[in-house]
Amino acid sequence: MYPEKLTYDKGYERSAHLYDFFDTKKNVEFFCHYGSQAGEIIDIGAGTGRIAIPMAKRGIRVFCVEPSPAMRREFQNKLAPDPAMSKNMRLCGGDATSFDLGRTFPAALLSGCFDHFLDDNERLSALCNINRHLEPDGKLVFDLFLGLMRNAPLSPAGEVTVGDIEYRRFHGSKTLRGRKMEVVLIFERLLRGVVVERIEERSQVGIIGRKEVQKLLKESGFEIEREFGDYDFSPYREGDSLLIIEAQKRSQ
Repeated sequence: MYPEKLTYDKGYERSAHLYDFFDTKKNVEFFCHYGSQAGEIIDIGAGTGRIAIPMAKRGIRVFCVEPSPAMRREFQNKLAPDPAMSKNMRLCGGDATSFDLGRTFPAALLSGCFDHFLDDNERLSALCNINRHLEPDGKLVFDLFLGLMRNAPLSPAGEVTVGDIEYRRFHGSKTLRGRKMEVVLIFERLLRGVVVERIEERSQVGIIGRKEVQKLLKESGFEIEREFGDYDFSPYREGDSLLIIEAQKRSQ
């Protein structure tokens, strides 16, 4: 069951400092492959820099767009010990539908954020904005967790121990009207087994299928090059819970 009186929030505004404990997707090498090919890349929804910072360390120039002030603070905290990293990186606010970097790039990525677009208007606006930021034949790579777009009871979703402190995460979801889903996240910090901090967040994500994504990409000026079912570049198979798309900007 869902706890009562959950606090509505957008993104990770109150739990950004805990984000990296639980985002353990094995996708850094996958996206670095595209960054290395391009030499420079836009990371849209860059979060705490979990992907962008390893790219910058490899000499890839990364232009990061992140709408959440809390996530940007965590990102900047990571950069503070090594100011030299900033020479390969730019971090700015804004969202996928409205960011403006004033130039074009050979590639762009979105990881873990396509479902944050709540309807086709947002999705199309974001894809068109990304398209105008890409050079001719530029690439867009993004992932979409189709398998998570279903009802799920609130359940444990990660546990990490650092010294005497234990961190726990719980996740749940339920479908709403209008092809949307409510996502519940609860974070707990325990000191010697006693809960000393509890953060409850509730947000909405959009429900979309593979065929709809393909249609929107076509409408926004992209051609799909490849589809993967995992970050090891294995081809997508119908029914896979993860869909990764590599698309190319159509030549005019």
